[in-house]
Formats: sequence, structure tokens, C-alpha cells
Amino acid sequence: MLSSTHRRVLSTASQLFARALKGHNIPLPLVHSTAASAKPFQLHCPKSYPHSLSKAFFSSSPCTFHKQDASNAGSVPNVPHSNISPDGKAHVRTPPVQDLAKVTLRLMRNHVQRTPPPPSKDYITLSFYQFRPINEDDVVKIQYYFLTDLWAMDVVGRIYVSTEGINAQISCPKSRVEDFKNYYATHWPIFDKIRFNRAMSEGKAFKKLHVRVKSQLVSDGIDNSTFDLYNEPTYLTPQEWHKELSSLEQPPILIDMRNHYESTIGHFEHSIRPDVTTFRENVDAMLEICKGKEDQDIYMYCTGGIRCTRSGALLKSNGFKSVKMLQGGVTAYGRFIQEQRATVVKSTSENDGEDKREESVSTGGAEVQSIYKGKNFTFDKRLGEPITDDVLAKCHTCGAPCDAYCNCSNMACNLLMISCPSCQEKHEGTCGSSSCVDMVKELNAEQKRIEKDYPGLIGMKARPGIKPFHEHRLRVRPSTVMEMRKNKVHSRL
Repeated sequence: MLSSTHRRVLSTASQLFARALKGHNIPLPLVHSTAASAKPFQLHCPKSYPHSLSKAFFSSSPCTFHKQDASNAGSVPNVPHSNISPDGKAHVRTPPVQDLAKVTLRLMRNHVQRTPPPPSKDYITLSFYQFRPINEDDVVKIQYYFLTDLWAMDVVGRIYVSTEGINAQISCPKSRVEDFKNYYATHWPIFDKIRFNRAMSEGKAFKKLHVRVKSQLVSDGIDNSTFDLYNEPTYLTPQEWHKELSSLEQPPILIDMRNHYESTIGHFEHSIRPDVTTFRENVDAMLEICKGKEDQDIYMYCTGGIRCTRSGALLKSNGFKSVKMLQGGVTAYGRFIQEQRATVVKSTSENDGEDKREESVSTGGAEVQSIYKGKNFTFDKRLGEPITDDVLAKCHTCGAPCDAYCNCSNMACNLLMISCPSCQEKHEGTCGSSSCVDMVKELNAEQKRIEKDYPGLIGMKARPGIKPFHEHRLRVRPSTVMEMRKNKVHSRL
């Protein structure tokens, strides 16, 4: 018989595991096999009996997870998944499975344990999108194919598909990049205008692969029937964008189509940066900024380009004659600056030797003056990558110059904030509120107790069952939350 203390430990640990499993998309039942027996046996773990799950994980034998429908996953057939008919319409081949919706849902929830993926440093991050009319019945087929094909390449990231087209941010092993591009060219000719936009930094930016169906690729609340989504703006390459904006004598109408927390840490010189929290709010702000300026040049930019493609189509459909956007967004411009600097460094090294090369590196390539200052915010675990060394923001806690975003380590709070290393250490990685600091300290202490008896068990950063402290509008406005905290407006701050 287990003592009451042991029962409490097992109960707590099983709750932590259940949350961990949910976070890793590992479903129940699990298939558990021992080294002594070749026959696997199933563990069915109802919510009322969490100890079975704990015992399965605490045993010294390894666990093996098998994906259902494995016979249909991982092997990419030679027949293309899609094609374009003579009338220009996109068609997607029906997968050879029954009840596609259920199979796809199961694939999204399942975790596959196989040959370990490459180390995080051996990944590069790519983004791409295309607006293209897709039949509603074909959307879930696209979702299924990406789920079954890409995990075999160890691709992780977020892919959104809808009747409007596709929008994706992925991390792919360096050794499989060409395989991925060949796969895309072979199986997805319906997305024939895709441009692969490579991030400036290398490394694995996502933990796992998500492929989701959405009603809109980027949500602005505007009915597509009210404008021509495919009346796209004029695309300027990073080189053209840099040259054109650098040569203007007067500041142009240059609109930052990102949210306020993105532009806080980096933006183009002379840009108009609306103080907005959502893309929908930014579209309203853009229409107000451009009112009565139909005959003027309108410039716009965003992170990767998709928000500007949609916004630019809206302006052009409403009579604006000259709408120009940065092709590939800030990400592409950052790579342009990076490549130009590398060219300068290489040329300097060849002509003047190593001493001059070091001087060129330290100046960041004096011949290339970026008109974008600071960081480019990214919607992944990096939360930004630097384009220049300019620090435009301040720590939300102490006010020291800083441009490093993080989330409060109490996941029930999850406040997105700029926090310097000193404040991070002082406040246990939290936003600094007493409730968050106390909860994280308690969970850290509990984690140490669990690790003593069960090495390798990872604890959670929030108590199970606690509701989020903030709605999204406040979660990305730390200054407002901290002001409310001072005034004690919010009871849980």
C-alpha cells in the first residue's frame, strides 16, 4: 500500500504529465513496451485514475509511441498532390484514407517517436505565403498531406491553410531544405508564386509542427466579397525598396502594418506606426491615414509581406493608384542588409588583409546604411532578430535600454514584455508581480522535490486549472498592466 505522501506525489506528478502530454500532442492510450518483453501492452488512463499514467512513466523501461494510420504517413508518393486544370482552377487529389477529418484530427494530436531529429542549431527558418482560391473541400486534404509528409523531413512550424491560400513559417533541417523545395515544386503547383523567405538567423524556431485550417489567413474582419483580394500592390525587392526610400527628398507615406509591440523594438525611418494591438485595428488605422490620398504614393511593410498584400489589395480596390510594399517584408530586408555587409567584409578582407576585415565587421559594413533600425519581431520562440545594433526600447520593469522580449514565466499570466537580464534574474523570469513571483518560486521548489525522487521529470510553470490573468488586449500591453497594478485595478496583478 502506498502512503498518503506517496499518493500525493503521484497525483501531482500525474497532473504535470497530463499537461505535458497535452502540450506535446501525445494522446491516450499510450503503448508501453519493456526491454524484457517484446509484447507491448496498452495503458488506458481515465481522468479518475491518474496513477496508472504516473507508473508508466516512472518505470525504468523506455516508452514507445506509435502513430495510428502509420501506413499512410511518412511516404510521399510520386503522383503530385495537386494540379491546375485548363480553366485555371486548383484541384487537390483525395488522400487514400477513410473519414479524412477524423484521421487528420488524430494526426494533429499524435506524437511520433522515431529517429531523433537533427540538433536545433542545424535548422533554418523559412516563411512563405500565397493568396490563391482553394475549394473548401480541398483545404482539409492539404492539411492532411502536410501533416503526413513534412514530419518525415523533421520539419516543424506553423502552416495555415484556408480557401484564400496558404501562410507558413517553418524550421527545416539544413540537410533537407532542397528536399523540401523539391517536394513543394513537385506536389504543390497550385502555389506557383511562392517565394521562400529565409530568416537572418539559423536555429530551430519552433518545437513541433502545426497545420491548421483557418477562415482567413490574416484576420481583419473584412468580407472578401467587398474587394478584390488578388488585385495585389506593387512589390519592391529589398534592393529596390532601399534605393527608392533612400532617394526620397521628403518623408513618404510609409505605414508599418504591424502591431505596436512589433514596431516598438524596430522600424523603418520616418514610418507611421499605429498604436494598435491587432491587424484589424491596423487596417482601420491605415484607411484613416490614407483618406483623401488616392493619387499619392503609399508605401507599406510588415514582417513577411502577407499583411501588406491583403491591405494593399484593399487600397487598390478602393481607387488608390500607387500602392507599394516591401517584398518579403522586414525579414527579407534584414537578409539584404546582412548579405550586403558580408559582401563588404569579404571585399575588405581580400583587399586589405585580416586587420581591415575586423574593422569592417565592427562597423557593421560602413558602406551599407540600413534604413531599418533595431530588431525585427518574430512570432516564434526567438521573439525577434537584430538587423542593426540600435536599441530602441526600454525594460518595462526598470526602464533600462533593452529590446529583448520574453513572456512571464508564470504561464497563467504570460505577459509579453521587454525585460533586461537583471530584472529577469531578480523576478524569477516573471513580470514582477508578487503573485507571479510567489507561484513560480513555489513551482520551482516543487520541481526540485519531484526531481529528487524522479530524475528528468519536467514541471509546469502554472497551476493546473488556473484561468489566464489577461485577455489578449492586455497581455501585449505590459505598461498598461503595470500601471493598473500600481493602482490596484486588477485583483490578480
